[in-house]
Amino acid sequence: MVEQVIARRFYHATITNTYKQAFVLSQRIKAGIEDNPFFRFYETTLVYPTIDGNTGGTININAVEWLFRVRDGTIAPAPGALAEKAVEVSQHYLMLSRELLLEQIRIEDFSGQPPSRQKCLFLCDTLEEARAWCTLLGAQGAICELSCTGRIHRGDSRLMVKISEPLSVTREKGRAYWRGEASADPRIEILFEGDALVSAIGL
Repeated sequence: MVEQVIARRFYHATITNTYKQAFVLSQRIKAGIEDNPFFRFYETTLVYPTIDGNTGGTININAVEWLFRVRDGTIAPAPGALAEKAVEVSQHYLMLSRELLLEQIRIEDFSGQPPSRQKCLFLCDTLEEARAWCTLLGAQGAICELSCTGRIHRGDSRLMVKISEPLSVTREKGRAYWRGEASADPRIEILFEGDALVSAIGL
């Protein structure tokens, strides 16, 4: 389940966006102490720009409030915008709930031994896997090679909840994820905690 590694080569899809700066060559990373950019994203507030009916100016409305206002008829979104934003909001909170539940299971059922998804560095065993993740992230990124010393856990990301399902099913999938089990069509991610050095970039 948890494996110790010394100077092991792994790969990572590194990108720059509003909450993350891409890695650079020879950068040293210490993973496992602070929240990673993936989880730090949830310190931001999901908002949508809206025209203020009183001033005519643009204001930012909290995403959930935006949905309530659409329901109440005080905001009239463009065709298709409601469905798009409803999906975005549901996915935002589904993923947050998933991460909180996975962390609870990691601590309570596995004594906090595997590296935390909230603090880890996400890695891949091969260059091909990292390129596939880069495509899935839907962003222009660079693949970097890292030399890593620390602890890893391999989990199947397909075991994580992505749709509405009973809580008991989500919990059992979470336990299977932390046990290192694989689904019929696994998509493995490596959770790393320790010291890493960016040894190559732009692969």
